[in-house]
Amino acid sequence: MSTRKIFAMAALMFATIGTMAQECVIPVAVQLDDDFSNVPAAANSALYQSLSRIATQNGLTTDSPTTPFVLTVHCDVLDKSNLPGPPIQTVYNLGLTFYMADTYTKKKFATEYITLDGVGTGETKSYINAFSRLNANRAEIARLVETGKKKMLSYYDTQYPNIIKEAKRLASLKNYEEALAMVLSIPVCSKGGDQAAKYGLELYTQNLNRVNLFLLNSAKALWAAGQDQNTAYDVCAMLSQVDPDAACYAEASKLMKEVKAQVRSDIDLEMRQKYNDQIKLESDRIAAARAVGVAFGNGQKPTTTNLMWQK
Repeated sequence: MSTRKIFAMAALMFATIGTMAQECVIPVAVQLDDDFSNVPAAANSALYQSLSRIATQNGLTTDSPTTPFVLTVHCDVLDKSNLPGPPIQTVYNLGLTFYMADTYTKKKFATEYITLDGVGTGETKSYINAFSRLNANRAEIARLVETGKKKMLSYYDTQYPNIIKEAKRLASLKNYEEALAMVLSIPVCSKGGDQAAKYGLELYTQNLNRVNLFLLNSAKALWAAGQDQNTAYDVCAMLSQVDPDAACYAEASKLMKEVKAQVRSDIDLEMRQKYNDQIKLESDRIAAARAVGVAFGNGQKPTTTNLMWQK
């Protein structure tokens, strides 16, 4: 992964500290067990969306890629029948057992059981119609999430020193992306929330300085290799990306002035236009940055996994 992408993701993840401070949320992964391999793919997708909606509407976030906690469900077909048509309707009576669990220790925090009926023109439609009836405000679902949240918060209250310690180890290996994801998964309402936010700032600053120093050194090397008009433009374009909050910003500004002093004055006009073009693209970069974090999480934990130990 490029240093610019890592920096963008780091900046975005640090910004989530302010957002999370407004409302304490706890991270959880939404996963479907292997027993859904026999359920039509479209129905699987509908159930996954329902679980995600249940999580977010009950004060959980599904954006963190490093959480050990999972919200999942086991599905049993209790009955299947057909209603005469036309058209013929397929009727499913499903038993759904919901779990909130710790995938590391393989401990279940909370379980709830509900039944759903689905009717549709075919198996897929019947499943989808059943899953679409899941309601985040349903008493069993609300009870499941509330119990699970208490257990998860207790985990972070006791384990945050170890999480921060592991994040520091990752940072020492320059795995800033994973380190930030790990430390910022600690809820702000937990005992370690303030410490995690403080260290998140340190990680952000470390990464900011590292990436911008790389830009400065690259610009120096480019300018040293050839001090002509075209090179000057490329060097200034590179230096314009150095963040004003970076420790090397003053040195980058000094080099920018030296480069401009040796080339024609209209490079200022060219650089202003290039800067304006970059500003227009900034919103797209920020949107893409979140995808970097999500891709990291998806690469670590598949949507469908083996959760047979819960049964």
